[in-house]
Amino acid sequence: MSTIKPPILLLLVLFMFSACQHDIINSPNAVIPDTTIIVTPPVGGGGNSNLASDTVCFNSEILPLYSSYCGSAGCHDISSHREGVILTDYARIMNGIKAKQPNNSAYYTIIGHGMPPRNSPQMTTANLATIKKWIDQGALNTKCTNVCDTTVFTYAGAVQTIISNNCGGCHGAKPGTANVYLGDYASTKAYITANPTIFSNAINYKATTASKNMPQSGKMVACKITQIEKWIKNGFPQ
Repeated sequence: MSTIKPPILLLLVLFMFSACQHDIINSPNAVIPDTTIIVTPPVGGGGNSNLASDTVCFNSEILPLYSSYCGSAGCHDISSHREGVILTDYARIMNGIKAKQPNNSAYYTIIGHGMPPRNSPQMTTANLATIKKWIDQGALNTKCTNVCDTTVFTYAGAVQTIISNNCGGCHGAKPGTANVYLGDYASTKAYITANPTIFSNAINYKATTASKNMPQSGKMVACKITQIEKWIKNGFPQ
């Protein structure tokens, strides 16, 4: 009976190990994590403002998706860092993104094909389109200040998307992390009605324990918090 020589066996083990890892496209040293582009796109648009309002904002649109759907506890957060991958900040997300090349960006192409896991909440077609658009625009570390219209605060018009994008990865499928399910109108309304202070403290980053502040990717921009608070104050309009 033939046997595998030690050097060949070692190569096989290394190959199998590396096959389980996510590809890292960019060297971490190639990304400047503190380079942030501050933009204030006008709400609504019109005339020459259409181009500015079309900007995809990393802090309010992209980071929440990766943190919620991929970077939650037990997966690709700092503590768990499964397979050596962390997806909770710009620099590390850029390890799998190639600017203006979505089809060559591993952390984009893998979405829906293994990430998130099949038994976890999945990103929507709209989420994928937003990420692709961000990559096409240069995958910039954009930080937007006013990104929504606070006069719009119905569930269908604003709140559903805000909660899905920021909370869906953990609370978008039953029973939800910590048994908190926010995947539909009735469940979201019921939870907030039963826990108004807990919910308000969480989204305003005033929770007694830092881990209970939501979303964990960082506090939402003020206008989105205002939309949610107006929705609650006005009786949860659908």
